[in-house]
Amino acid sequence: MIVNQITKLVLSMLLIVQYATAQVKTNNPLKSHLDSVVDKGATAYMATPGTIGLAIGIYRNGHSDFYSYGESKKGTRQLIKADQYFNLGSVAKTYVGTMLAEAVIEKKTNLNDDIRKYLPGSYPNLAYNGHPVKLVDLANHTSGMPTSPRNFPDSVTDSLGKLPLSQQIAFYSTYNQDSLLKDMHYFKIDTIPGTKYRYNGNAMMVLMLLLERIYNQPYEQLVTQYLKTHLQLYDTRTQVPAGEFNRFVQGYDAHGVPQQYVNTKMFYGGPSMNSTMSDMLKYLKVNVEENDPAVILTHQVTWGNPKDFALGLNWMLDLENGKKDYYHAGHTGIGFNTLCEFYPEEHLGIMIMVNDNISQDKLSALENAIKKGL
Repeated sequence: MIVNQITKLVLSMLLIVQYATAQVKTNNPLKSHLDSVVDKGATAYMATPGTIGLAIGIYRNGHSDFYSYGESKKGTRQLIKADQYFNLGSVAKTYVGTMLAEAVIEKKTNLNDDIRKYLPGSYPNLAYNGHPVKLVDLANHTSGMPTSPRNFPDSVTDSLGKLPLSQQIAFYSTYNQDSLLKDMHYFKIDTIPGTKYRYNGNAMMVLMLLLERIYNQPYEQLVTQYLKTHLQLYDTRTQVPAGEFNRFVQGYDAHGVPQQYVNTKMFYGGPSMNSTMSDMLKYLKVNVEENDPAVILTHQVTWGNPKDFALGLNWMLDLENGKKDYYHAGHTGIGFNTLCEFYPEEHLGIMIMVNDNISQDKLSALENAIKKGL
């Protein structure tokens, strides 16, 4: 009797899942092997409670495909479009690494330069036992710098955490290049630079500051100009004009609450970048095909061992079946998760963007499922 009840319960649950996933809208034509592989992984992801929309871009053997599942905004039954904006989260760091690489290609700097070469005044504290912090250390997350430029009292931090995101950003909006330069006088380097990996958004802000000083122009202007002229990316930018906010996919937190999009400032917590799937497919292509000098340089190992874990100017790198696997994930407080991963030796790149904050691990599982299916 009990066994029969359990069996009926399991069957009912399966029917509910099948019904729910059958209702997920998609543009997948289900005509090719790739279509089937993507659909299997996407269906499993969309069966997760709390998912809203899913966009998948595949660049493979010179051809690009775009798949969309779910909704760009709850209740609309409208699929995510390839020209809609997402905030990329920490995938933005790969663009900072690319701009550092471009500065090297243009012979404006050297990866092993002491960062103090580009700073005004004296910073004897930006070294450890005579070992200076180098530009490459910032990109590798091995600078030994503190992970925050300024330590607020717990009472301030707690109060800020209770504010809406827009008000938190307003609080930090007065923090600029001069603020960071001043705070850097008080940084304490806790280990020999270049030896210890510790993920560090603060170091990335310092790298952006240095790029501004190297080029004598704002980072926003520097990176968007490079992306347009070198990679033909016209919809990838750190700041989106207010008149184009309607092009954003609606982001949601882990509880399904819609999040307001706010342009983050240059020195707020680290780099920010917004892009569309159309542009990200181009970004995949140039990274897979390795036909831009700066992009090629970002793929060179600058720290670690690919057999375990390595870095190449902000790309993370390891080996999958002996072949190089480059990747970076992104998570934002405004309702987006992203994953960019590519395999140059296999002529394959995969970009995944969702408008939920459920789990980056599930995006990795989806990417792995697609990769294995191919």
